[in-house]
Amino acid sequence: MRRYSIKEIANYPIGGQSVSYKDQIAVLDAHFADRDKPNELFSIDAFAIGYTIQGFARYEFNNIEYRLERGDLFILAPTHTCRIIECGQDYKLRMLLIDPVGYNLSVHLNYLVKSERWTQTYFNPTMKLDEEEIQLMKECTDRIIDQIKRKDCPNQIALIRLATTWHHVELDNIMQKRQNDTTDNSKPLTRIQTLARQLYRLIVNNYRKEHQVSFYSEQMCLTPQYLNQITNKVFGETLSDIISNLLFSTARAMILSSEMSLQEIADELYFPDQASFSKFIKKKAGVSPNALRKKNPHL
Repeated sequence: MRRYSIKEIANYPIGGQSVSYKDQIAVLDAHFADRDKPNELFSIDAFAIGYTIQGFARYEFNNIEYRLERGDLFILAPTHTCRIIECGQDYKLRMLLIDPVGYNLSVHLNYLVKSERWTQTYFNPTMKLDEEEIQLMKECTDRIIDQIKRKDCPNQIALIRLATTWHHVELDNIMQKRQNDTTDNSKPLTRIQTLARQLYRLIVNNYRKEHQVSFYSEQMCLTPQYLNQITNKVFGETLSDIISNLLFSTARAMILSSEMSLQEIADELYFPDQASFSKFIKKKAGVSPNALRKKNPHL
């Protein structure tokens, strides 16, 4: 499976235009109908929020197929898998990409994604907007584009952050209006779907401190084996892998975008000592935490 960075997506032949700031945030107006690549499975190393402008496309997110038309949006985390199955000839998409590591743009977004309505987007990543909401979100993304283009502005970073936060809050307002406990086709949730959502919210709110599967097993009153059956069926990963990936994503962001010492980060994420933290990072990243920090393109 291919994993794309923001820079790679922004430079992809999308048949439209894109603007980006230091490969940390980008807005793309894309037309994928003429792409010649096969329907590859991929993921994006960023939060991706896409708005269908016109036409239709069929996507696969986490092994579930979705047909998106005008007014439909998708919200993807870096842990989503994606596949573009089909695009209509007139299909156009606007997509906002945000690096969780980039200059604290992720602070507000990370706060939001811990809420129930944002964690639910992991399972139901698409949503329909009405005409008023379509215009509102266009204005929000236009505002981000305008600030990215202000190359000579001394307060550009602060203005981009403000425009991005405005976008997130407006989208969160829309999501609050849509919040419910049904699936996309309005059928009641199955037991496994209900348990998976409860488990995912539990993980998101506790993974920094609780790294062991036994904690989640006790909280859910279910055996570790059954929890792994749930996560493998819904997420395609073991519970341990999900916790480990979230820990690494958070640790990577702290290493690259903060001035905290490695010991401070290890303490913040409840590793027993710096040595075990460094071993964990090297296993996931292939390099030591210090080497990872030196490679940061944003510093």
